[in-house]
Amino acid sequence: MMKHVWGLSLAVLSMTACGINENNSDNQESENSSAEIPEDIQNEEAENETNSDAHEDPTEDEEDQKDERPGQFTISLSVQNLDDQKLISLAELSDEAEGSLKIDSLHRTAHLSIWEKDFYFVEEVPVIQVNGIHHNADDLPLSADEEDAFIPVAFLEDFLSADVELDNGELTVRLDYEELEQWSDPRDDFDHDSMTVDEMIDYLSFLESPIEGAEVSTVESHLPGAPRAYRNGYHEGIDWYDYTTEVVIDTSTPVLAQGEGTVIRADHDFEDYPSHEVRNQDLELAADSGVTPEYILDRLRGQQIWVQYERGVMIRFAHLDQIPEDLKVGDVVDAETVIGYVGNSGTSGALDGDGSGLHLHQDLLIYDTLFYEPFSIEETKMIIHALWGTS
Repeated sequence: MMKHVWGLSLAVLSMTACGINENNSDNQESENSSAEIPEDIQNEEAENETNSDAHEDPTEDEEDQKDERPGQFTISLSVQNLDDQKLISLAELSDEAEGSLKIDSLHRTAHLSIWEKDFYFVEEVPVIQVNGIHHNADDLPLSADEEDAFIPVAFLEDFLSADVELDNGELTVRLDYEELEQWSDPRDDFDHDSMTVDEMIDYLSFLESPIEGAEVSTVESHLPGAPRAYRNGYHEGIDWYDYTTEVVIDTSTPVLAQGEGTVIRADHDFEDYPSHEVRNQDLELAADSGVTPEYILDRLRGQQIWVQYERGVMIRFAHLDQIPEDLKVGDVVDAETVIGYVGNSGTSGALDGDGSGLHLHQDLLIYDTLFYEPFSIEETKMIIHALWGTS
């Protein structure tokens, strides 16, 4: 029984695909991968190439068959209908691809690994993470229960470059062998844990301050990793309040994009918690769980803009008061682009209507890992002050 509806849509960014490495050692590594292209498919591919050379003029019967062409192979999936959407099972897709699928019912997340690609989904978050790079996913509703997840057929076309054909509830999916070989994981060339403070500062040096003239706070409660007892969790980002940043910050304060990147999420239709009671229900669930579930944490961030930058850097700008109407998903922005205005959405102050809690919250990730994770709190202070301090 499906229990939840997840909102996702596709705006595939050009940075997803990387070049093929054809040397022998990489091929051997690929053959040993848990999500490798199955050996029987590779054997079929070799047979198809041989048959293609031997039979240049196919018979009429061969023309009618839906066998894959050289360079292609097929899998078959069943299709389910929900709210006028044609959906496929991620569990079935994972099985057909000899990959893996992990559903986390507490966090309401799905992690699918097939053919050298890792896909990560969070319920109600309109973004798909693919090999550490984030992509907009506004228009793909996803349904899930505790053991499986279901996504529209368009996912196959847009994220796997597949050709699909539906016949009597059965879906034939044709995939290109060469296309699969081109997939690589940019995280393989990035060793986050071994980075020094100076290396991280250099890596992020292209990012300017999100608030003009503001100096980043180094108050410990404003820093990543600070405890958040009210939701049984910890602070994942950097807070910019007016009393710690040397400038006036209010709902008229523009938030800047910090550097050249692409908008992958823009909450134009954002609706805040309707009441303290509803918000408190989420906080109580977090208290009982011992951790803040990811889908609840996303709600608590309020109105957001997400921007994907070069080399895996992505920033979530949270608690915004408003977003410019002409700012759209897919827009290319730079350090001077206004992407929103400081607010307190998602906080208890927003429900009180008294303006309390007004600040910018900024999460900075590299290939979907929070930038500060390898560092101590003192090292994190050094990094952010070197980037956005004024002294």
